[in-house]
Amino acid sequence: MTESLLSTFGLYGGALAIGFIAGMFPVVSIELFLVGISAYTLPTPLAVVLLVLLGAVGHQIAKTICYYAGIGALELPRGRVKDRIEKARARIDRWNKRPKLIMFLAATVGLPPMYLLAFVAAPLMHMKFWPFTALTFFGRIGRYATLMIVSQWIAS
Repeated sequence: MTESLLSTFGLYGGALAIGFIAGMFPVVSIELFLVGISAYTLPTPLAVVLLVLLGAVGHQIAKTICYYAGIGALELPRGRVKDRIEKARARIDRWNKRPKLIMFLAATVGLPPMYLLAFVAAPLMHMKFWPFTALTFFGRIGRYATLMIVSQWIAS
């Protein structure tokens, strides 16, 4: 899949596309892509910046979709699904003491999974769109840059 995306969109378009796909489907890893590119091609500092930004933008577009999907999805459930959401709400309420810190940790470290938090950020964590976007986008930029720089350093 990666080869097909890279041959179709090029390295930078591929980073954007893989970032988006990874944001929608957690079995795909933008981190693994960026580390691989960094370790095997040893990109220039400008290329690292562009790859990090494009990967983060693609991922953020996906997380924005998840953010708004979570708002709608939690308004619809009935019956057993609604009961499960209410049980999960109790656990998530523990995170609500510091929702911005939790969101930043999810973006930079990956725990708790950003995929899940994007869906519950608005309806259960009561996080507004712009703080959610800023925390997750800039947290991911730091994460991706660190991964690329360290992998380049190890490879050289």
